[in-house]
Amino acid sequence: MNLIHSTALSINPERVKRVEGLIYEITTRVWLKVLSVKYGKNVELTNIPEEEIKQLKKLGFDALWLMGVWRLSEYGREIALNHEGLRHEFLSVLPDLKDADIVCSSYSIASYEPDHSLGGREGLISFKEQLHKNGMKLILDFVPNHVAIDHPWVNTHPEYFIGGTMQDMMNDSNTFFLTQNKAMLAHGKDPYFSAWTDVAQLNYFNPQTRKAMQDELMEAASLCDGVRCDMAMLILKRIQKQIWGKRVYAGNKFSEPQTEFWQDAITEVKKIYPDFFFIAEVYWGLESEMISLGFDYVYDKTFYDALKETDVEGIRANLADRGQLAKKRLRFIENHDENRAAAVFGVEKSKATALLMLLTPGAYLIHQGQMEGLIKKLPVQLIRMPKEEINRDLALFYEKLLLNLKTISKANSQWVLRETFPAWEGNPTFRNLFVFSQDSLYLAVINYSQTQSQCYVHLDLAGLKAKNVLFKDLLGSAEYVRSIDEINSRGLYLDMPAYGFHLFKMTGVN
Repeated sequence: MNLIHSTALSINPERVKRVEGLIYEITTRVWLKVLSVKYGKNVELTNIPEEEIKQLKKLGFDALWLMGVWRLSEYGREIALNHEGLRHEFLSVLPDLKDADIVCSSYSIASYEPDHSLGGREGLISFKEQLHKNGMKLILDFVPNHVAIDHPWVNTHPEYFIGGTMQDMMNDSNTFFLTQNKAMLAHGKDPYFSAWTDVAQLNYFNPQTRKAMQDELMEAASLCDGVRCDMAMLILKRIQKQIWGKRVYAGNKFSEPQTEFWQDAITEVKKIYPDFFFIAEVYWGLESEMISLGFDYVYDKTFYDALKETDVEGIRANLADRGQLAKKRLRFIENHDENRAAAVFGVEKSKATALLMLLTPGAYLIHQGQMEGLIKKLPVQLIRMPKEEINRDLALFYEKLLLNLKTISKANSQWVLRETFPAWEGNPTFRNLFVFSQDSLYLAVINYSQTQSQCYVHLDLAGLKAKNVLFKDLLGSAEYVRSIDEINSRGLYLDMPAYGFHLFKMTGVN
């Protein structure tokens, strides 16, 4: 970075809070296998080594999302074992694949009861208490749209589901199926993809379905501190009608509910557990609507896509949002649905991306393996990780980044997103630079482009009672000393290489 002087610039900075919540997503069965090998013993939720939790807390994580703790579907596993396309995908990740490596999808839930193979209910409660002791919270999955094919309700309460006719199955055998009790039901579906053949589609126009799922949600809430709700928008009334048409009325047995399920269910849970929080996996521009229904956080896929496409204008538009949605976005650069960040962005760009993400308002998700630079995406049906070399450089970067941001957030949790200006007439690269500051204490600069970029930025350094300011990079070795009077009067010039970044501590020196 090159620092020289510029003309004075007036700005209207946006003050934003850094950490609302830092969440670590873990595929539970994979994690327990890794720990079992590491410690040379069978590790379940009942006996997680304390040092593993303390290390995550040290890095600043506020919550762990354990994916796949509920009792899984045996029928779903049979599908995974025998599906030619899935097996090809599994082998591409695990060339030494064994049947024991395969379970069903974590989103094909046979019961909202913690699986006995993980330690059961007792183990989950013990793990939750362990997290609480270390000042962390537990997040679990809630899958509102469907249940596994072998969930008891499929045979005991077929009226809970979207039904069909023999003609429906003849027309679309991939979407409709016949139960053991000869009821014709629909598989789970979203409007843009083929049906998920390991699950059955719930019908939220049936008040009994709503009550049953609300009871399940309340039971889940007794075991954790928050839920990540899978494809939460699929059970909105208009979305169910869009996908299933008149079938939602079941031959006029049901009428359209006056309220959305989420309005009622979230209200009831928070009456009992007022600090319980809800995360919506949501797409299609419906984030604000889900917030209005009571969700505390919503997926920010728009931000991820802009980062992935290096769309700096899209990123700026996202950060320009100053409404209630701004602090309720759950931001990520990797999760179990997306490809690995190190594979998508590359190592150096993923560093710049991670820093940029963690300086924006909202909550943040970091996925198991992301900090280590793993590149192979693991299908949700697999419970064994492939052998990959850890990227030590990226792992060290994440450790430095998280530890420093944790320290900074304790000192002063307010960041200012600064306006950037052209370095000279006709130079548009100022738009590539994102500059954040924290009073006269810290400065973060990211060039989010593959082009060398320059800009001017104004800083308020009135809090530094000295002649000069020392810029010391907390993530690298760079150090610069500049005159405070000149910076205050003329501004700061920044010149950064492609995907270059700094996180400076600013100190007054004479």
